[in-house]
Amino acid sequence: MDSTTPIALPVLTALDATTQIIAAFCYLAIAAGALMRAPSDIRTRVFFMFGLANIAAFAIPALLWWKGITDPAQAPRIATALVVAGLGVAALLLFHFTQVFPRRRPWIRTAGMQMAVGYALVPLTIVGLVVFFPGEVAAITPAYILGFLIFGFPLLVLLAVVLPVAAIVSLVKSYKESESPELQHTRVPLAMILVGQIAGGALAMVFAPALTALAPNSAALTMLTLIMWVLGLFTPFAFALAVWKYDVLAISAE
Repeated sequence: MDSTTPIALPVLTALDATTQIIAAFCYLAIAAGALMRAPSDIRTRVFFMFGLANIAAFAIPALLWWKGITDPAQAPRIATALVVAGLGVAALLLFHFTQVFPRRRPWIRTAGMQMAVGYALVPLTIVGLVVFFPGEVAAITPAYILGFLIFGFPLLVLLAVVLPVAAIVSLVKSYKESESPELQHTRVPLAMILVGQIAGGALAMVFAPALTALAPNSAALTMLTLIMWVLGLFTPFAFALAVWKYDVLAISAE
């Protein structure tokens, strides 16, 4: 690892670039289309911002590959910061989305400024920690370690564990509530999002790292990458179905 990239990322491949560009386009098309359909609806606005965060996380690695940068150690530091910040904000937005889709949940009704504070602090903290990383482990200062322990580690736990679990719990509760006649047409989109998030998250956190270490550049890893990509598209396509097939936006967001 050199001074340009403080965080180790998987090696970029043509498959990564292709799938990420397609995913970014899908998010952009669906999110923009839904926003134009109902620009004042909190559900389309949050999903649009969620799509933008994902586009940043997807498009930058693909752009790096297109420019010939396949080794993450050669990526500009600011690019790494933007990718990680995009992923962090996307985690916040996914949780926010599950709190308003198909309608507002009890927590978000009383949350006040908590989400707004999170949107301000999360990217600033991530970018600061990445940009000011010394570049070499031996050069890490006590001040940086203290900053990571105070801000970085709690933020990592929040974004990687707490919010994803809370988002799934919110989806499960919304799915159970969809048994009522007025919400039955939300069951298919909710089920798709649940499958995509649970299965995709499990593969990304458990199987992908192990397979990358044990069988890099293997056919099995390629297949796993494709499966994860398909599962990742469940969420935008589920929202598209909710908007254009099941008319979920006709339900009051309140």
